[in-house]
Amino acid sequence: MEADSKWRAANWLQKRRYIYYFFELISMDSTSGRSRLFSNFLALSILQGANFLLPVLVMPFVIKKIGADGYGVVAVAQVVMLIMGTVADYGFNLTATRSIALNRVDTQKNARLFFTVLACKMFICLVLLGILLLLVTLIPFFNNHAQLYLLGFTWVIGQSLLVSWFFQGVEKMKYITIFTLLARLLFVVLVFAFIRQKQDYRFFIFFMGAGSIAAGLFSIYQAVHIFKLPVTKPVWRDVLHELKEGWPVMLSNISINTFLSINVFILRLFTNDFVAGYYSVAEKIFLATRQIPVIFSQVIYPPLCQLVQKGKQPTSRFFKSVYLPFVALMFIASAVLFAFSSFIVSLFLGNESGPAVLLLRIFCLGPLIVCLHIPASQLLMAFNQKKNYLRVLGYGTVINLISNLLLVNVWGAVGTVTSVLITELFITIAFNRELFRNKLAGYISK
Repeated sequence: MEADSKWRAANWLQKRRYIYYFFELISMDSTSGRSRLFSNFLALSILQGANFLLPVLVMPFVIKKIGADGYGVVAVAQVVMLIMGTVADYGFNLTATRSIALNRVDTQKNARLFFTVLACKMFICLVLLGILLLLVTLIPFFNNHAQLYLLGFTWVIGQSLLVSWFFQGVEKMKYITIFTLLARLLFVVLVFAFIRQKQDYRFFIFFMGAGSIAAGLFSIYQAVHIFKLPVTKPVWRDVLHELKEGWPVMLSNISINTFLSINVFILRLFTNDFVAGYYSVAEKIFLATRQIPVIFSQVIYPPLCQLVQKGKQPTSRFFKSVYLPFVALMFIASAVLFAFSSFIVSLFLGNESGPAVLLLRIFCLGPLIVCLHIPASQLLMAFNQKKNYLRVLGYGTVINLISNLLLVNVWGAVGTVTSVLITELFITIAFNRELFRNKLAGYISK
């Protein structure tokens, strides 16, 4: 009886502790706690929504003006620019964001990092421009569309100027959302105003780049103005240090982009344009849904970098109060996506949905699997375990290629979806294994 009373008392104390933590979180002002996390999550969601929806909205107009073949050339060029943009970003969205989050109150240190990262990005852009000039000069395919690629490089420059990593580090994502929305709206206006005939295909990516450069320059001005950053001349030693720090993360990002973009190409090798088209629609919807846990992980990363410095208990409390409710919401979202798959696919394909509904329903497991590796992946980066992070994603890319080649030949598009889910599951298991191997699991449950 006495033991039972003690157990109840301890249980009540634990409940009181959680109630206290809950009210402590919801009572925080708008610049901290859950309010800040929700604000940043909403800002990033609007940002990714604009990135996804606006190009889709202009697509019918552009195809009508430049033809499906012209748009195909543009699509290939966009992939090339995306890869170059990933290289130019160089993983600063994680490494520099972490440094800013840990030294938020040190204006001098932040200013030094701010201008060093900008110098790094401009140096990388210069190297990439040299590579692009070689491609345009030596390879006939690039040479045939030289204007498209050279004008399109403005997008890489614009993305490099956009200091989203800084605003993410200081947890003020609303600013970068405003700049990016303005850039996308400028892109839409330029497309509708100036793309009139087939030859205008070469201006499509340039218009995206023009908007990005304008937004990037404005974001730099606002960061310096709002946060009172003194202009600091970059030192070559600091530039080399940041390039060394970002190298593993850049390779990781390339691995992710390879894993997410190569599936439709492999499927097309074994099937036909119709199958690849149906799969592409289902994959685009999946990738849009997958962005939700990705955005969540980006939002929690800066406060997590600070919490791990305080110890296991605050970090574990943070995951219990923020991560677990998010997983529950993602489960509901995936169930809704599964239930309304037929309706959603019909918005893209009309009544001719083919196998796309089945593919999307299988894809519904993907976002949930991604959710399960958020604590592990973010903790590894918060503890600067970049090499372990890279190793997991590198192996994941290899597994994706092998499973694709094996399963597509047997099951077609279903095999492609299965290989994506196998890869996501492997990455989730591997990240959590690295977490235990590095004795960091206590930061999740303490």
